[in-house]
Amino acid sequence: MVLCGIECVQRISQYLNIPSGKLQVTQSNTIAADNVVKNITIEGFSSIIQAYANLSKEQELHLGKDRITQTLVRQWLEYAVICVNYADVPANARRVLKELNIALRDNTYITGTHKTIADVALYYALHSIMNGLTYQEQAEYVHVSRWFDNIQQEAKLRHKLKIIDFDLMHLYI
Repeated sequence: MVLCGIECVQRISQYLNIPSGKLQVTQSNTIAADNVVKNITIEGFSSIIQAYANLSKEQELHLGKDRITQTLVRQWLEYAVICVNYADVPANARRVLKELNIALRDNTYITGTHKTIADVALYYALHSIMNGLTYQEQAEYVHVSRWFDNIQQEAKLRHKLKIIDFDLMHLYI
């Protein structure tokens, strides 16, 4: 199972209020979206998410206001494809959470001080993993836990996903 699959893309399109187009997995095992932009097929998780963000009414908010943030958004979307996508395997999940914990140590959001589409994509991709963490594991990945708890407070983003309990007494002991 991959975490950056059709379900994740559908959730992101729903969050952005963008029609997802016809989603499918190609023979080369990549996700593709038909008819997102004028009968064009877009392949690849990162490319599809960037296309959705470009079509959204709040494009600058989702992709970043400056070139550095835009570059970081693309970097983190690629990271999602290369690393987070396979974090359903426990060893990969631990590595991803450790790397994200370091990245979030000094940042409120993955690219800095403002939420971007990279945060949204990572939230949806990591939800099942974060849901399975014990309080001790949440404390081990305290920066990821803080970020995730902050992100999930937006009802529109969370939509129908379960809110994950972060018992702060356990996190800060």
